[in-house]
This record gives sequence, structure tokens and C-alpha cells, in this order.
Amino acid sequence: MTTKAKELNPFERFIELNQIALRSFEQAARQSYEIAGEALELTIAQARAAAEAKDLPSLATKQTELAKGFFEKQTERSQSWAKLAASTQAEVGKWAQSANEEFGAALRKTA
Repeated sequence: MTTKAKELNPFERFIELNQIALRSFEQAARQSYEIAGEALELTIAQARAAAEAKDLPSLATKQTELAKGFFEKQTERSQSWAKLAASTQAEVGKWAQSANEEFGAALRKTA
């Protein structure tokens, strides 16, 4: 491919964008998978607590402990989601700026 044709090939830049999107999607999917696992673990622990409870106050105490632990994990997860969003936004912003500069330079050369 000639240098001029390569400069004007938008597909390379969009392949880069797709790679950014794929990385972000994979990270989001992995986080979602972990959240689903944690929710399943909570459900099982709650069922086990209900089956093993000797009285209502002990069950309520155990359920509160389980819920508190789960919500603490989810608070951490929300921070992970925010980091992922910020990272992806920064990466896409860099890509857009770079692509804009590259395409602008290529158009100026052809004009």
C-alpha cells in the first residue's frame, strides 16, 4: 500500500477503535460475571443461614451480616466501574484526537 493510500485508509483507525471497544467490553463482561457470582454466593449463604437458623433474631443478624458484606463489595465494584468508564473515555478521546489530526493532515496534503 502506498504511503498516500495508507494515510487515507480510515479502516486502520476504525480497527483501533474496535480494539478499544472490545477491550472495554471484555472488562465490563468480566466485572459483570464477578458480580453475578457474588450475588449467587449471597443467595446461597442466605438460604443456608435460613436453613440453619435456630431462631429469628439469629437469622436476622446473619442476614444483616451477609447483606452488609455484599453491599461493601458492590461499593468497591461501583468504583471499578467508574475507573473502567474513565479509562475507556480517555482512550477513546486520545483515539479521536489522533484520528482527527491524522485525517486533517492527510486532507491538507491532498488539497
